[in-house]
Amino acid sequence: MYLFTVEGIANTASFRIPESHTFQQTLPLPPITTLIGLVGAALGLGFEDAMRFREDNGLYLGVIGKHNGQFRDLWKYHKIKTGKVISDVLLREYLVDFRMKVAIGSEDTKVVAQVREGFLNPCYALTAGNSDDLLKICEVGQVKDIKGSLYSEFQNTVLLGDHTGVYEPILDLKNTPITETICAPQVFLLPTAFSFIGNERRVTRKEHFTFVGSPIRLKELIPAFWIAEDTMALL
Repeated sequence: MYLFTVEGIANTASFRIPESHTFQQTLPLPPITTLIGLVGAALGLGFEDAMRFREDNGLYLGVIGKHNGQFRDLWKYHKIKTGKVISDVLLREYLVDFRMKVAIGSEDTKVVAQVREGFLNPCYALTAGNSDDLLKICEVGQVKDIKGSLYSEFQNTVLLGDHTGVYEPILDLKNTPITETICAPQVFLLPTAFSFIGNERRVTRKEHFTFVGSPIRLKELIPAFWIAEDTMALL
């Protein structure tokens, strides 16, 4: 697998769970659709074209990241109800001082080089979720040929599937700073495929993803990659 990594930071980030409306909870890390959109923005592709680009070129994506806190912002907006325009409010969750490393890989070295060039000279502004959460790219790594292996220990990353019943925590509480937040794995059922008809987009497939926070050890080994001193499973 030919891989390279992109490291970025954002003052704020928000990755809304699709079903949330008046209370827009954020995921702790960008889901696969956000990562695909990020690649599309770098290459100058719309979301539909970015989804097709990923499928046609066998593109794999992985992410690892952390944040230093969270807050909730109250938004006022107007909506139409029974023919009238009325005011309403919603709560939106944000991550603060967000930083992440994204791994992008394919069996085709030309495709990986094309995507890497996109991140070196992005066509559109890159964001960490919402359009006003600008993402600053700090480093774009070199393309490397990396062999996958089997791993069981993960932290601050996303795994495909539901692993909540097959893990044990390995956090050393005695040496953990009191300011560090301890997070158990969370599982979300998220969209992974869509049908596009004009401007309409409908979900055609959903899959479970495990968002890992504090260090864990799975009871069974799963395929993953050791990339730049981090263990990531590609999605």
